Amino acid sequence: MIDEKRVLTREEFLKKAGKVAAGAVVGGSLLGLVGCSKPAAEPPKNEPPAPAAPPEPPAWPWPYKTLDVNAAAKGGYDGYMVSDCSYGAFHALISELRKEVGFPYDYMPTDMFRFGGGGVAGWSTLCGALIGACAVMQLVVDEKDAAKVINELMGWYTETAFPVFKPEQPKKSDKEIVQSVCGSPLCHVSVTKWCEVSGYKATSAERSERCGRLTADVAKKAAELLNDYHAGKFAAKYVTPASITGCMSCHGKDGMDNTRGKMDCVQCHPTAHK
Repeated sequence: MIDEKRVLTREEFLKKAGKVAAGAVVGGSLLGLVGCSKPAAEPPKNEPPAPAAPPEPPAWPWPYKTLDVNAAAKGGYDGYMVSDCSYGAFHALISELRKEVGFPYDYMPTDMFRFGGGGVAGWSTLCGALIGACAVMQLVVDEKDAAKVINELMGWYTETAFPVFKPEQPKKSDKEIVQSVCGSPLCHVSVTKWCEVSGYKATSAERSERCGRLTADVAKKAAELLNDYHAGKFAAKYVTPASITGCMSCHGKDGMDNTRGKMDCVQCHPTAHK
């Protein structure tokens, strides 16, 4: 038998449910007031602050101050021992600019010039030391003058007996390193001419020592030219040899116009007209 006293009507049930819900809300609010609510999440501790964004680089050409040419030479030699000629020359000059100028050179990633080692990934094209040095020249010399300053470094390279630099403590070989004039800015010609004169192989420690010292020479010369340029004392001294002007008089833009360049033609084409 059903106890009628314990049966709730629908209306009574809804009234009782509403009172329970209201009580829960009030109770929860009171608990929050006395500090029993869940605390807000705290930021994680011991985490470094977000790095500040680097400032905008200045307009090109970038700022320049007089460099220590002997420090640049040593930096070129040491840099070569880290990652060959292109990195060695570029890193040496940028490192000196970091010391003298600071920003924006502090943000310059010199590792990107590792690609130029051995004439670009060992392809023996343009000497890597020239690649690294010329890149810095282009960065700090006004556009109207950059080509002539770079041209002076390139021409000097073809006529200089390398290496000149002598480290206090040789890192690859302490043997006597003979000099040679390559007549070309190409790594292939530069190394081969030296191997012919020295008697050493291209894969020898002595050849590596020679290229390390050559990198020092290029970095130093680039610093000298840049110092002169920014002091208003730059004067081009390189004169294109007659062997080049003679060939280009026929094959250049005023003749057949079928070639371009400033390198000595007869090194690679000694019997072209025979």
